[in-house]
Amino acid sequence: MNYACHTAELLAEQELPGYRDCSTRHDSFLVRDRSCWLVSRSGDETVVCRVAADASRLFAEQRHWPCPRSGEEHGFASPLPDGGLALIVNGLVTVYDIAGRVRWTYRFQPWPDAHNATPACTPDASGRRLLVTTTGRPGRDGLYRGDLCVALDLADGRHVTDTVLPSATAGYIFQQSRTDPGQVFLDALMGDTFHSLEVTLRDDALHTANIGLENDPFAGLSLDGAVIKTDVGGEWISRWEAGAEDVVAEVGETLPEGLRFVGHRPGFLDRDRVLAAVAEEEDTEDNRHLILDGHTLRPTGELAYPGTTCCDPLALGDGTWLTTEGDLVRRWRPTGTR
Repeated sequence: MNYACHTAELLAEQELPGYRDCSTRHDSFLVRDRSCWLVSRSGDETVVCRVAADASRLFAEQRHWPCPRSGEEHGFASPLPDGGLALIVNGLVTVYDIAGRVRWTYRFQPWPDAHNATPACTPDASGRRLLVTTTGRPGRDGLYRGDLCVALDLADGRHVTDTVLPSATAGYIFQQSRTDPGQVFLDALMGDTFHSLEVTLRDDALHTANIGLENDPFAGLSLDGAVIKTDVGGEWISRWEAGAEDVVAEVGETLPEGLRFVGHRPGFLDRDRVLAAVAEEEDTEDNRHLILDGHTLRPTGELAYPGTTCCDPLALGDGTWLTTEGDLVRRWRPTGTR
């Protein structure tokens, strides 16, 4: 398969202490309020960094918060539109204001399996509600109906509404669209089973709907209503958009022989291009990074940057992307071809 080889131009780099150990966490790369964020833990602090809109810089701001001991639970942190932070640890949701003061807390019964079942949270588009995944409650027959998605008032932590999810004892990831904070996605990981849901909150009523190919989780950054989903085994990736047929790119028809899609975050580099990692095996640093047509998912180019390894490049939607190597974060853009 013939396609162009693009040289990657380094735009900025910066150390983010603790990111090496956090890069595979569910909250390590987030899209919130039209911005991309990295979340790290260093010592007794949670560090939340907003990626700069200026492509010549890496971070526009860094916010530091307390990092309570979480025991066996992985926890989840999400920035808030007013400059605060929502943090979930051991069944306790804590919302901090911009000055680092605790605004309110909300407690739920944590999952017994705290390694595989992990919570997540995100503000809704209005900035008035916080969506949180929690354990559920048994029905009248004593049977567990499923985990919950709960809407809490961001001003005071009041329970507003909730809905039962199709998943139980799952690991959760909330993500927003880069261009529309009202488009909220939720991955629910249950062993080898995945639920990928679109979550809507209208008139304080919560609704969830499965979208795209069944059992394929959402991947990296979404733009303009289009979403990239990945096959867990790396045999294909797909593109979902409301009102359009799913586009599926299978490795046998798309990639050179022996390669498969790897990593967890292929996403839109911009409206017309997708960035994805490929390799012969899943757990390797010897990944190749391809640029795919954003509509057909066919490869159009490969990125070359000798001396840099990264399992999971992070597309930012503005034509640039991040790579991480240990605690070092770099920002790139493609330049010419060779």
